[in-house]
Amino acid sequence: MELFGIGILALCAVLFAALIQKSNKEYALLVSLGASVVLLLLILDRAGPLFSQIEDMASSGPLEGEAVTLMLRAVGITVVGQIVSRLCKDAGESALSYTVDLAARAAVLAAALPAVGKILEYLGEIAAI
Repeated sequence: MELFGIGILALCAVLFAALIQKSNKEYALLVSLGASVVLLLLILDRAGPLFSQIEDMASSGPLEGEAVTLMLRAVGITVVGQIVSRLCKDAGESALSYTVDLAARAAVLAAALPAVGKILEYLGEIAAI
C-alpha cells in the first residue's frame, strides 16, 4: 500500500511539473526537486527497520561493523548522486549530470579507501607467510 502512495505522489508531482513547465521551466524543476526530497525522506523513514536489521545481521555475522557502515554510506552517496544527476538531466544540463555522476563515484571510492587499505594489508600479511 505504501508503494501505491509513493507512486501516486510521484505521478502528481510529474503532472504538476509538466503543467508548470509550459510557463516557467525553473519552477517545474523546483517542483521535481521538492517532490524528490519529500519522497526520499518518506522512503528513509520507512527504511528504519531495514537499517536496524542490517546492523543486527552485521553484529551477529562475520562482517565487521565498518563493512556495513561503508556499504550504507556508499548506497547513500549513490542514491543522492543519482537523484541530483537525473534532476540535472531533466533540466537539460547533461554535462552537469555527468559531472555529478563522476563526483558520486569518486565519493564512493574515497569512502572505500580505508577498506581497500585493510585488504591490501591482509594481502601483504598473507604474502609474507
